[in-house]
Order: sequence, then C-alpha cells, then structure tokens
Amino acid sequence: MQLNKIQNIRENITWLNKNESIGVKMIKLFKFFIVGGINTLISLVVFYLLNKVLGINHMISSVLGYASGMTNSYILNKKWTFKDTDNRIFIQLIKFIAVNGISLGVNLFAMYMLVDLSHFDSMLSQIIATAFSTITNFIGSRLIVFNSISKNAA
Repeated sequence: MQLNKIQNIRENITWLNKNESIGVKMIKLFKFFIVGGINTLISLVVFYLLNKVLGINHMISSVLGYASGMTNSYILNKKWTFKDTDNRIFIQLIKFIAVNGISLGVNLFAMYMLVDLSHFDSMLSQIIATAFSTITNFIGSRLIVFNSISKNAA
C-alpha cells in the first residue's frame, strides 16, 4: 500500500509521463503553451479594458482579467490539452480554483510589489506578474488538477 502511494507521487511529479511517446509529450507541451497564450491574451485584454479604458483599480482589473483567462484555461486544458476524462468535475473544479487562487495570489503580490511599492506602469507590471503566475499555474495544473489524464491523449 505504501509503495503504491510512493509510486503515485513519483508519477505525478514527472510532468511528462514516461509511458508517452516523445511526440505525444511534445504535442501536449505545445498545446499547453497555446492555451496559455490564449489565456494570457484574454487576461491582458480584459485588464487593459477595465484599467486603462474604464479606469477601474489595477487590483480589481487584475482579478477580473485573471478570472476571464482562468475560465478559458479550464475548458481548453481539460478538453483539448490533456483530454482529461475525470468525471469528478466538482472535485476537479475545486482543485482548479485552489491552484488558480494560489496563482492569482502570486500575481497580486507581484502587482503590489511592482505598482504600489516600485511605481512601475500597471500594464508592464501585469505582464511581469503574469509570467510568475503562469509558472505557478503550470506546476499546479499538472501535479494537482489534471493528474488523472489519459496517458495516450495528445
């Protein structure tokens, strides 16, 4: 029993499953980056419209922009990138929201440090903050949210 738990942990830590061909691994990685690019674009457009056009506070704009990208992320990564077949959608959504909540916290901390303390431009700061939150989100999505993916899906 304990050995099985250790093996499961080891498998979850390995981002690219050993049972997949290199082609399948590269396709998943490519899809993840495409989805990430789309999410980032959605987040930045919403942030820009709210903050620069409508004059809404940069923190509120950041949260709403992030939520827009996050919604797209769940749908595209579940259905297209990982072809996840886990039917426990409620549990998976809880994990997804938790991982994204942590990623959002990273984003907001970076925004606070860059805009409020260092007085950087809010748009440039949002781009930098997005890089940090993307790394956090990638690790959490693979290890926690989409860890029951179909091994051969590409």
